[in-house]
Amino acid sequence: MRLFRLFFVLSVIIAIPVIAQNKITLDEAINMAYQKNIDLQKQFVAIKNAETDLGGSARLPNPLFSYSREDLKSNFSNYNEWIASGSIPINFLWERWSNIDSKEKSLEAQKFLYENFKRNITLKVRENYYAFHNHSALSQSLDKTLLRLSNLTEAGKHRLVEGDISEYELQRILIELNKLRATASKIELQKIKFENGLKLLIGFDTNIRIHTLSPSLKKEVEFTERELIKIALDNRNDVKAFQLIIESENLNLSFNKLKIIPEINFTAGYKKQTGDLSGSVLQLDFEIPLFNRNQTLIEQSEIQLSILEKEMLFLEEKIKMEVVESFHNYNVNKNLFEDINDLQFKNIFTTAAFSYEQGEISLVEFIDGINAFIDVLILRNELQINYNNSFFKLEKAVGGSLTPNLIGNENNLGAKEIK
Repeated sequence: MRLFRLFFVLSVIIAIPVIAQNKITLDEAINMAYQKNIDLQKQFVAIKNAETDLGGSARLPNPLFSYSREDLKSNFSNYNEWIASGSIPINFLWERWSNIDSKEKSLEAQKFLYENFKRNITLKVRENYYAFHNHSALSQSLDKTLLRLSNLTEAGKHRLVEGDISEYELQRILIELNKLRATASKIELQKIKFENGLKLLIGFDTNIRIHTLSPSLKKEVEFTERELIKIALDNRNDVKAFQLIIESENLNLSFNKLKIIPEINFTAGYKKQTGDLSGSVLQLDFEIPLFNRNQTLIEQSEIQLSILEKEMLFLEEKIKMEVVESFHNYNVNKNLFEDINDLQFKNIFTTAAFSYEQGEISLVEFIDGINAFIDVLILRNELQINYNNSFFKLEKAVGGSLTPNLIGNENNLGAKEIK
């Protein structure tokens, strides 16, 4: 008996950490998604490639060492000569700075794109996390209601035997019971869908059930539509990245224009000849830019710059539309949720069931109470999810957190900071 108790205690102790691991906070889910997301990893590689390009542009060109020797003989004399020299291109003295600046801007742009990827991942995780949490709570409420209605059905069977209710009343209750079971099964499937979506995002084992913690979220927006548009244009990482890409291309255009100057090589060395003739050797080589003046790369840079500027204008207009639509969607869902949240509906089913058992209300009134309770419960859950998602999408459109509570590595756009 003691051995059995010891085994039971050890089993409980071992099981506690396993259960604890299944509970995931929103911050933990977001950080796990950062580590698992393949698009984010690809963008990290793009940053590393940009760093490599920057390092390459900052390197000095390799010097060229040259050695030549001549040993000439005739019947009457010998002639010897050798030259040792080193040469280096000198165009880098004025070309490298614009090239380095261009690569630096490109690297900064890739970093902002990396942050933009993180924000998109954060949005997806938050949507799935809150939707899964809400559906879990809704599923529990429906299960409790289903249990209460099942008990009422069993009581109804006894009342039928005793002659207190008719066969019709019992069948109508059974119909409502099956309807509720179908509804509960549908909600359970939706819960599993959001759970699997969350697992896929954070790289969690699909065979392990996860549990969310009740997240607190303040969704009050204290900005006008015009203020939100300005904040978005000033704060969004994709806008910052695009601005840096344009600056990088401008610098690249300057770099290509400097390439109009032909390649210049400077050579210095030492020469020794027969007869003790020796001394320094200097040589300057440069192309004459009669035909190739780097026109191709200059024109390509100008075309690319023109396209980028047009894309920037399009992006700004697109952002304005996203903010306007997201803000309108947020306000609509906010009002709908607040209206239904003010309704006192949680005791409708309990009151209706008790009143029906006591004979205070008719079967029609009881069924109406059941349907009203289930409908408003599901509707409230749907409106709350829409309200949450509309707020998340508004934050994504603006490019920062609109509330003081900072999540992950998001930019906080608190009212005091912006004003």
